[in-house]
Amino acid sequence: QERTVRCLLLVSALCLAGCEGNKSELVSPHGPRPGAALHLKRSPDACLPNPCQHQGDCQVMEDRLVCSCKPGFTGAFCQDVVLKLACEEEHMKMMVRKEVFELLKIPQELVHLNNQACKVSEREEEGELFFAATLTSENHTACGSVIQQNSSHVSYSNIIESEREVHGGVISRSFQLEVHFSCVYAYEQVVKLPFALTAVDKLVQFMVREGHFNVSMRLYRTPSYLQPYHLPTTAISITDTLYVLLKIEGQHQLKYFLLGVEDCWATPSADPYQDVRHKLIEKGCPHDETVTYLNAIGESTTAKFSFQMFLFVGYPEVFLHCRVRLCLPDSLEPCAKQCPRDWRSKRSLEHDYNTIVSYGPIHLLAAPSLGAETHRSRTDQQDLGGPSLWLPGALVLLCALAVLTVAAAAISARR
Repeated sequence: QERTVRCLLLVSALCLAGCEGNKSELVSPHGPRPGAALHLKRSPDACLPNPCQHQGDCQVMEDRLVCSCKPGFTGAFCQDVVLKLACEEEHMKMMVRKEVFELLKIPQELVHLNNQACKVSEREEEGELFFAATLTSENHTACGSVIQQNSSHVSYSNIIESEREVHGGVISRSFQLEVHFSCVYAYEQVVKLPFALTAVDKLVQFMVREGHFNVSMRLYRTPSYLQPYHLPTTAISITDTLYVLLKIEGQHQLKYFLLGVEDCWATPSADPYQDVRHKLIEKGCPHDETVTYLNAIGESTTAKFSFQMFLFVGYPEVFLHCRVRLCLPDSLEPCAKQCPRDWRSKRSLEHDYNTIVSYGPIHLLAAPSLGAETHRSRTDQQDLGGPSLWLPGALVLLCALAVLTVAAAAISARR
């Protein structure tokens, strides 16, 4: 029986290159007898010759052969290479310990993927050095990856291999290594929430909030739009021309909308829906004969127009209102109006946004007077042609009354 064991040990040592599996016990090729197991004896000659591959250290422990492998190797007889394969969403990474190539005397420049142009690189992870290859969607085809698929999975396969180093063009003593690797991905997967859901018998409501836009209205003294009027002390002669500026506020809106003007009108009170009114612009076109457009309305984020001041008979103030519209640059209906126009044109598109912008009160002066001069800067005076020499009639009357009062008092004192 001892002779048979030694014979099996010798045969096993010779066939390690073709043997598979992690076998720590040697068994008869005819199979063990029922109920009996064959164990090695403690013998210093059990590791001779050394059954451990790749310079593994052989030891006999508890009647078993135990191989201590060099870094980068594993298996019962150190016959396998330790591989690290990562199959991620955006890349596949294959790594082999650098010591494997050093022990097999394989230079790094001879190691590559299926395409010889795709070389491996040295990488350190967790204090260990590896020869690594990374495949992504940009290079896996060029590096010779093989793609296979069926009804449920798809696989990407490649190989890390070394070239044979030839000396003198005749012989070679270099070892060749092939490491095949594949990443398999399933088409379908089950996804679950990381928390539990609790069912409640309540009404679930959703709220949609409508956004808003801001359009400002300002009045200016000249068509240069550099000298604005200021409320609430704006006093304007009915002979003056007012220059109106409508503008979308907010820089973030400039690339989304154009500004159109639908209607502009004036009322003697702050109520834009008051019955007493005067139309300046109607359905995008001038209605008052003094209205003049100063830019192309509906083609930018501003609208400029002018008109001559007027007063409502029996009212001291004027309030100005405009109904404006935001237009989409690529809208089917152009924002700019063609005047004169067909009054029976199509209604505005439903997705256009409308709002009313108001300005006032505008205080009236019967004629240019010095009373309004106190609210103007020196620049305004130059723009209006210098200070006015007219005195308000109320001031002249007040001075006359004062003179008469003083004279009457003097006469009474003499008596």
